[in-house]
Amino acid sequence: MPFAWPLTEKDEYTSVGVNFGDINIEFISFRVRFGIKDTKFKGFSGIAFKVVDSLEESIKSLKESELSYRVGEECEAHTTLSIEESQIFPTVFLVKYHFETSGWVERLKKEFIECSGGNYHIARFKSLSVSNRIPNNLKNNFRINFGVKNQVCFESSNGERAVISDLIENLEIVITPKN
Repeated sequence: MPFAWPLTEKDEYTSVGVNFGDINIEFISFRVRFGIKDTKFKGFSGIAFKVVDSLEESIKSLKESELSYRVGEECEAHTTLSIEESQIFPTVFLVKYHFETSGWVERLKKEFIECSGGNYHIARFKSLSVSNRIPNNLKNNFRINFGVKNQVCFESSNGERAVISDLIENLEIVITPKN
């Protein structure tokens, strides 16, 4: 699978992103997590939604939905807003990129097509399920299935079914056949 971004080491974390077509999955080791030092955890860390509007518009929408938020990280490339972080884990957060992302997205689309979905012939992202009790105002604003267990599901292009588990504690990646 193509790298969404290369291995990046910062004082706060070490990170690498892998592209799976419509989504990127980040593997990250935090030293400072969303501005909070000495945060230790294992497993599925968070779900990021790319912000299309301005940060001001996003913050206005969060306030109107009565969702608490906090700036988790602010750097040259992006700003993150964690949402209802005291009530939910994995963290749901917004990312506002401070650069034009269309070239990056097009490069990833091309590389994803060229790799033919990797070993499991992943064709597309299908769904995300999060095992957690989530406030209703968050459920109503984001299309996430808050289900029985943490799951990222993909459809394969050749009809094979594969379940990849134990890669990350409490996260299961499922590849399902196309209907």
